[in-house]
Amino acid sequence: MKNIVRQVTGSIMLSLGLIGLSAYAEPVESTEPAQVMLFGSFHFNHFRKPGKDVVKTQVIDVYTDESQRYLEDLSSRIAADSPTHVLLECHTNDEGKMNQRFARYIKGEHKLNRGESEQLGFRVAKKAGLSKVNCYDSDQNLPYGELLSYLEKSSPERKKLIDDYLEAWGKRFNDLYASSTLEQALDKHNDPAEDKINVGSYIMLNDVGQGDNFIGADLSTKWWSRNFRMYANIQAIAQPGTKVFVLGGQGHSSVMRPMLELDDKRETWNVRDYF
Repeated sequence: MKNIVRQVTGSIMLSLGLIGLSAYAEPVESTEPAQVMLFGSFHFNHFRKPGKDVVKTQVIDVYTDESQRYLEDLSSRIAADSPTHVLLECHTNDEGKMNQRFARYIKGEHKLNRGESEQLGFRVAKKAGLSKVNCYDSDQNLPYGELLSYLEKSSPERKKLIDDYLEAWGKRFNDLYASSTLEQALDKHNDPAEDKINVGSYIMLNDVGQGDNFIGADLSTKWWSRNFRMYANIQAIAQPGTKVFVLGGQGHSSVMRPMLELDDKRETWNVRDYF
């Protein structure tokens, strides 16, 4: 009888030991590559208040009933695909303040402001059941004013061509915003053809100052540097097994899409599936 008790007791202790070991075992890390969606937008809060962008536009009013219904539908469709993180175009130093507002929004104590980070980003994060959002911006000033001053002195004809190009670009988007729904406008901001135009504008400026101060190349370098830093912030969060929704201006998404395509540790979560 005593032998039987010893055998049973030993089996129980062995089982408990194995359970204890399993509790302290290293978790198995996912080997699935991160999925990342780069969602390009215009800045919603530039309605009747042009911002710092070189091309000034009069954007769509996102507070209309039609726009609000669309944002509810779009955010529901994105959230239904279970993002694990929502990244917003805000400086990493401001993440604490952003999450204070997000926490109040979850509790029903904060009315969404006009910006896309709240109108779309907060909605997606709340519907996906997330407890926080992340900021990924890395500000860097561009010497655009210096470039224009240089052109005024060295090549007024070239400056006029650039001014005319930017004016035409602004008119094209003002016409788009005046005649389109919010869905149609965001579709345009995630069109590969528009990405090519956006990135191409920096190539157009690249040779300004060639052989002298290379101010055009310096401007392009600083823009790419800012976006490489932003993508590094995305990489830090988009680890294996995650599904990351990244919201920001189309000027950024157009530059970072090739980075994502070249990134063998991350896969594209296709934004075109939502248009």
